[in-house]
This record gives sequence, structure tokens and C-alpha cells, in this order.
Amino acid sequence: MNTQERAVRVERLSQQMNRENAAYFKEMSTYIHKDEEISDARKEELLLYLAQKIVKHEQKGVSAEQLFKASAAAYCERLIDDVKMRKPRTLKEKIKYYIMIPWATITWVFFIFMITGFFGKWFGGELANTTINSGTLLLIAGLAIVLIEFITRFLGPGQEDDSVKPVEQTSDPMRPRKLFDIRAFGIYIIIALAVIAVGLLLNRIMPSFTVTPWQSLIIFIIGLLGQIFIFGRRGK
Repeated sequence: MNTQERAVRVERLSQQMNRENAAYFKEMSTYIHKDEEISDARKEELLLYLAQKIVKHEQKGVSAEQLFKASAAAYCERLIDDVKMRKPRTLKEKIKYYIMIPWATITWVFFIFMITGFFGKWFGGELANTTINSGTLLLIAGLAIVLIEFITRFLGPGQEDDSVKPVEQTSDPMRPRKLFDIRAFGIYIIIALAVIAVGLLLNRIMPSFTVTPWQSLIIFIIGLLGQIFIFGRRGK
């Protein structure tokens, strides 16, 4: 479905909404269209996603404001922030996202193996092979996911202050204040420690293997091509 077809589909869906939801969606559409950093194709994709949700829940008696639990502008601000950070929204995007993180991490781990392996040759010695345990690779992959989640949670756009009710948001809201959630921080630390514990356990029972610098180079190239062609970033 191209951009024009999405726009037509969005218009049809908006016509199916009741007056209250149609007004809410129109405000969403206005807010999203005025953003200059996101492509028109991505804007129509977002609007189609939102329109489908609104129509689906309207049939269940749930209004758009109840569904998104915020004013249209406030919700769209967070949504656009997520898009700019490449934060996934749909199940398909989430699956792709959580596969991409360990894929990219392991790819660059083998890049490091390649560089360190060639160092010996560059300095007049022999090519240095690297022995790595399978459990260690899984540990690195798991910690990469936890780290990325931690960064997007605490260094990304701030959460809304719960003391400010959504209905009090204006059509052009101020940026939400960043709140440091000590409970969430503690949970991430616990998860990280659990991943490390599991990784160390797997390190004892899973096999190790040795790779040459040339093998590391091949794995790195395959991984890099996968990043580009399988997990390649969609335009904004």
C-alpha cells in the first residue's frame, strides 16, 4: 500500500468515526502533519495505524480519548518522539526490534575479534585466533537489549507527570518533564543481574569455539549486510 492509498484509507476510516472521535482524530492528523522531520509516507502510516485503532475500539464503545488516555496533541507528541527514536509500536516492529539489537551487537563483537586478530599480523607476528563461549555471546546479546531499553527509558523523552491530568493538556503542550523512576531503575538493575547470572551459568554448560580473523571478518560482513537489508531503518 503506497502513501496515496494509505491517505484514502485514512479518510474512509475517519468518515466511519462518530463526531467526538472524528474531532479527536482530526486534531491528531493536524499535529502529525505539521511535523517537518517525518516523511509524508511515515505520517500516513502513523495516521492509518491510529485510525484503525480508533474505529476498532469505537465499535466496542471506547472513545479515542479513553483509548489513548491523553489529549490528541499530548499523545501524538509522545508518538512522534517514539518514531524519531525508532521505538517500535506494532507487534511486528517489536519482534524485528528485539531481534535487531542482539544481531547488531554480535555483528560488532565479531568486528572487534577481527581487529584484535589482525593486530598480531600488523605488528609483525602471527594472526591471533579468538576463542569465545556460546554462553558469552548470549550474555552479550541479553545485556545489549537491557542496555538499549535502559537508555531509551531514562535518556529518551521524559514521561508525563502523573500529577497533570491528560485533559488539562493544551493543543500545543509543553514537553513532559523527565521523571526519575527509582522503581523502574531498580527493576532494570535486577534484570541486568539476572541476565548476567543466566549468562554465567550458560557459560559453564555451553560449548566454546575458535574463530580466525578471516572468519570473524566474514561473520561481520554477513551481519552488517543483515543490518542493512533485513533490519534496515525505515525512513522517518
